[in-house]
Amino acid sequence: MDYDFTFVVSGVDVDDQAAVDALLENCDALLARAGGVDLLSITGSGDSAIEAALSAASAARAAVPQLQVCRLDRDLVGVHEIAERTGRSRQNVSQWIAGDRKAQGERFPAAEGTVGRSQAWLWSEVNEWLAAHGLDDGVAYPTRTEMAEIDVALANSVTLNFTAAETPGFQAGRDKVVEELRNNHIPGFMNFLAGLDHTKDEHGAHVLVVADSAEPARGVMERVSSVGHDVILITATDQFMATVLSTRAQLRPTKIVTVPQAATVGEWLDLVQENPQAAFALESTAAFDEEVPPIQRRLAIAA
Repeated sequence: MDYDFTFVVSGVDVDDQAAVDALLENCDALLARAGGVDLLSITGSGDSAIEAALSAASAARAAVPQLQVCRLDRDLVGVHEIAERTGRSRQNVSQWIAGDRKAQGERFPAAEGTVGRSQAWLWSEVNEWLAAHGLDDGVAYPTRTEMAEIDVALANSVTLNFTAAETPGFQAGRDKVVEELRNNHIPGFMNFLAGLDHTKDEHGAHVLVVADSAEPARGVMERVSSVGHDVILITATDQFMATVLSTRAQLRPTKIVTVPQAATVGEWLDLVQENPQAAFALESTAAFDEEVPPIQRRLAIAA
């Protein structure tokens, strides 16, 4: 089922044209600003409003990694807004509220509160009441209880920061890896992330280096080492793989395995599988002056 959501967000705003374009292109989502608050309007699909909201939030963060989805906007409406949305007069709306019209059905929802001298209602509850009279907007919204559960879930949700090597020509393969993660491995991957403490950036997002197994290992190793903390490499060889990689100093002497300059990511990971306790250093050549510190596997899953 499809639900419409408006999230309060931070990390990007309407002046960030690249973010606006990415959200519209990848999620059909609209980024706007109202009352000094940045809002993201997006549709999500799921068996429940909660599942749909988390799916929509995850898709938006994947499109714009720096985006932070904070909570749901409650979309409060007064008599004027209800009249505008239904195409009826304010007098009609006031009569609904007072119970003078359409009183044969369920009473008009209780007001959420008062703004100045005017009452305000949750549009989702007003819209549900209107549906019984054929006047709703035809859109599904979360209930009051679902809104509270979504806010709690968002507050405790996992944020992912996707990045990749600068090597050109492998974006299609990387996109397939991300699609595989989203479509088939999210539950197991979330459990995998639950025990990780060293893979988050300054915004609290787990850093994921996405790689096509056929791209050069050198570029990926350079990207891993440039982050400054542990990262998660995700790729697909004969199966989806997630590997925590670290350039932290080893606590004890560790075997160093050399990775050839011409090796692909897949060939490097074969070496990792064969030497799970080792650290991996790029082969030294005169052609490359910059050194990449040895990288060691900390944890891995395959699905």
